[in-house]
Parts: sequence; C-alpha cells; structure tokens
Amino acid sequence: MTVTPGDDMTGVTLTDHVVVRANAPLADVSVAREASASEKTETGVLLGTFSADRRTWTSTCGLFSDSRYQVAATTGPAARIVGTKSVRTSFVTGVPAKSFKVSWDPVAGQTVGVGAPISLTFSAPAPDRAAVQRMLSVRTDPPVLGAWNWISNRLVVWRPQQYWAPGTKVHVEADLAGYDAGGGRLGVKDRAMDFVVGSAQISKVDAAAHIMQVFRNGQLLRTMPVSLGKPTSPSMDGPHNVLGKSPEVIMDSATVGIPKGNPDYYYEKVQWAVNYTSGGQYVHSAPWSVASQGRANVSHGCVNASPADAQWFYGISRLGDIVDIANTGRPPDTSQLGNFWSVPWAVWKAGSALPVSDQPETAAPTAPAASTVVPGASGASGASGPSAVSGATGAGGA
Repeated sequence: MTVTPGDDMTGVTLTDHVVVRANAPLADVSVAREASASEKTETGVLLGTFSADRRTWTSTCGLFSDSRYQVAATTGPAARIVGTKSVRTSFVTGVPAKSFKVSWDPVAGQTVGVGAPISLTFSAPAPDRAAVQRMLSVRTDPPVLGAWNWISNRLVVWRPQQYWAPGTKVHVEADLAGYDAGGGRLGVKDRAMDFVVGSAQISKVDAAAHIMQVFRNGQLLRTMPVSLGKPTSPSMDGPHNVLGKSPEVIMDSATVGIPKGNPDYYYEKVQWAVNYTSGGQYVHSAPWSVASQGRANVSHGCVNASPADAQWFYGISRLGDIVDIANTGRPPDTSQLGNFWSVPWAVWKAGSALPVSDQPETAAPTAPAASTVVPGASGASGASGPSAVSGATGAGGA
C-alpha cells in the first residue's frame, strides 16, 4: 500500500491530492485534519472517493494551509492475497506566499433584517467567476429562491427573489481550500457560517408627506416627522437595506465633490446614524432641522429626524432592515450597496456566472462542520457596513 504525500512530509502544496493505492481492495480510508492555530480552524476530515475496483482512494477537496493531516487506510480480504494491511501516515501542509480568502456580511451568529443580502468579499480578484461560484453555496430553512450576482471580481452577492421570511435559518459555505487563483495565490481554507433572519422591520418614508412610518411584522410602531433632501440634493427613492449604524458620523461634503469654500459645503457631526446606502445616505438626528421636519425637505440627501426619534430608531435598527423611500423624484443608484432591492429579479440573476434554477434549494441547512468553523470572522454583529465605527466619516449629506 502507498500513500501520497509521503509520511512525515512537510510543506505539502495545497493543490495536491491525497492518494492511497493498494494491491487489494481498500476497506476503509480516513483522513483527519488537526486544528490550526494560524488559520483559526478546528479539526475536520478530508473527503475522497474510491476507484471502481476500490484499489485507489483520491481526495476530492482542497487542503487547508498550515495543517497536519492524519491518514489511516486498511485493505480488505482479497483472493490470492494473504492477510490484510493497515497503514497510518501524516503530513503537514505549507503556507502559500499569497492567499485567496473570503470575508462576509452578515457574520456567523448574527440576526438580520428581512432585506439583508449575503455579501462575499475576496482578498483578491477572482480569475474565473464561474469556478469560484461553484465553490459557494447557500442553504436555507425554509427553502428560498435566490441567486448570486457578481458586483465585481472581488464582490459577489446572494439575494433572495423576495424579502426573507422572519425566522429563516441560513447556512453559507465557501469551499476555497486549495483553489489556485493564479499568480501563486491559493485558497487556504474552507469557511462556513450560519445566521438567522429576525423580525420584518420595514420603514416607509414619504418625501411628499414628510413622514416616516416604522413597521415591525406589519404593526405600526411609530410615525415620525422627517425632512428629506432638498431639491438640489434629493434623497434616493427605492427600497434600501440597512448597511450599518454608528452613534456618531462625520459628514464632510468634500467626500462627495463639494469642497470647502463652495456655498453648499458642509461638515457636520451627526448622531444616531443608520446607514442605508454606500453613497452615504442615513437616517440620523438633525436638531438643526426640527422646525422643518414634517413640513419641508431641507437636508443634503439624508433622512433628518429629531434627536429623540433618531435615537429610538437607531436602537431598534439592525443590518438588513428595510428603509423604503418614495416621492423624491430621484431614482435609486443600483451600483451602490443598499440598493440591490431595486434591481429586477431577471436582471439580478443575469449577474450570476452560472445558470440560475427557478426552484429553491430544497436541502435544509445543516450545522457547519467543525473543520469550517472560523471564530472571530470579519465584521461585528450589529455594527457592520461602511460606517459601523464610532466617529466614522460619512460620504453623504446631512
């Protein structure tokens, strides 16, 4: 019996396969992976398949970086062969000079709103979108129809056809271990995570009536007088999904092309800011416009609310909640994060690198294997998005 890589080998390349060959049928082959502190992975197993005559076993998954693997193989009885044989070997994988990794939003264990898309950001451009997409999966309970859409070679987003149903359980996998992304860059591990969809919080904002109504599971929680963007800087129509929130954001118009010295220049520190577009639009506290709230639109594009209303809304908002704005006269910019719900379904699924089924995935989500659990994944529950840090600088208008 022979095992490749050989016993006690180190620096094994992540694209290598584990191969066990014997002159008798193999009764059993198992390959266990030990935990890796450097890669923040727990123990796991490497899957593989037998040849038709069961004399060869070949791994079917990529190898994790900086990990020790233990191989155990046993042959079964065979005609004209005396006895059986058992072999145990081990090897250690190397660490590539350049890695291909993924981070995501939401993060493991998070509870999100009904409009939260699943965003995967790669550490380098994907050289083959279809090949990478084959390594990604989303499973839900109950089954949900959805599709991937490539925003760029580094960002791919999965969105349901319709808003999530409250209580939906979602399992996401990115099996990138051993993937050759070119230029010496390799996938260093698989990842998996689970999150759950919480209550349906949908806020309806009417720019003509100057009000914002906040609903949870269809029940009206509060009606707030607000002020939206003035005619020269209107707010953006369309359903938006909350990207993050911060107790304080600096809004500097120079970041959106209105430099200091321009009559429309502004530099404001705003409190209780809930971000709903990557272009820098928020629902936030605006004590300076309270007299106009409920009466006129005077902001630079954001939804202005009183300090008390803004603090209340901040407290109940989370990633993926919907802020649906109407009657501004400005169409949504679907190139911005937070605006993907304005993309028609046919257009959205056309952004997939692979054909999209018209039937939802029927397999219910399972708990991620210990081998793919990555504690401390990027992002933080309740504080995700481009402005999730206290004192962050926003790119939009107050």
